[in-house]
Amino acid sequence: MSSLFDLVDHYTYALFLQGKSNIFILGWLIPFNDLLVTIIFGIIVIKLIRPRLTWFIVNFPRPVRLWKITSIYFLLYIWLTVVAEKDGIANEYAPLMLIMYLIIIFVGGIGFVSFIRSNAKAQRQQQLINSYRNQIETAQKVNAQYEDFRRERHDMKNMLLSVQGYIRDHNDEKANQLLSAFLQTNIDGKNYEGIDKSLSRLNISGLRNLIKEKAYRIVEQEIPLAIEVNAKIDSLPGSEVKTARIIGILLDNAIEATSNQKRPYIQIALLRHDEENYELVVANSLEKTLDLNKAMKFEHSEKENHQGIGLSNITQLVDNDDRYSFSAEVKEKVIIMTCFIQGK
Repeated sequence: MSSLFDLVDHYTYALFLQGKSNIFILGWLIPFNDLLVTIIFGIIVIKLIRPRLTWFIVNFPRPVRLWKITSIYFLLYIWLTVVAEKDGIANEYAPLMLIMYLIIIFVGGIGFVSFIRSNAKAQRQQQLINSYRNQIETAQKVNAQYEDFRRERHDMKNMLLSVQGYIRDHNDEKANQLLSAFLQTNIDGKNYEGIDKSLSRLNISGLRNLIKEKAYRIVEQEIPLAIEVNAKIDSLPGSEVKTARIIGILLDNAIEATSNQKRPYIQIALLRHDEENYELVVANSLEKTLDLNKAMKFEHSEKENHQGIGLSNITQLVDNDDRYSFSAEVKEKVIIMTCFIQGK
């Protein structure tokens, strides 16, 4: 700005005042032109620079390098002005001085643009590096979870082979003991008549036992639980294995979500509408906001360290299967998850 004012003052004097006898009358042109330049520059700053000011502050919170460049050119301008005035050559070499001021303005602008570009490039590179690191960490976690899954699957297969051997030998007691030891449960030692009575209409042994075990866990954690089976159910359309996986995921998620809540609540309902249409509903209380769109995404889990199975796995199970459909909604701090099972 100082260099710009010098240029304006010089050409105002050269064009309007030099050689005039009444210079004291026209002298007001110099401060007027300085004011006009200030207004024009201010308008440019407001229109062009101000919208980018917030972006600049966010991206360059400590522009030390920029201040160094500005200080160097300002000191150079001051030095040239002082030397010219001290030696009395300011008027004699005015064109040369103006050229030097123009060079200062031009080089300073180039330096500012270069600073912006170099820092923006450095930030983009750092963002890419951070993105690659996050991808590597995610891949490592997925690989670790996959290895754990493989080991668990291997152990599960060996256990099932052992159980199959006891069943072939008609040794149900040994098979039950092995299953209880593997699952760390003791079915015979539990006596929750309310749960058993609520599930008495469900005559599918595997699913009834699965829901019982999950319900026992819920009661043991002192979480209020309500179970409803509205009619006698001897069979369900679709795959019993897939249905069991869906029920297990929904109940595990509900237990995990309510385990640390101050006022938890879980409700389970298996509703029969007719011989071909059934509805499984699992609802649980919420204490914090849940983004369902995010929760439905693949590999997303609300659990700590993103471990465990999320709602996205259910959507993968029901996709491309006309017998199943799934929906979830949040109402008044309660998430309601519904799986419809229908025959063809």
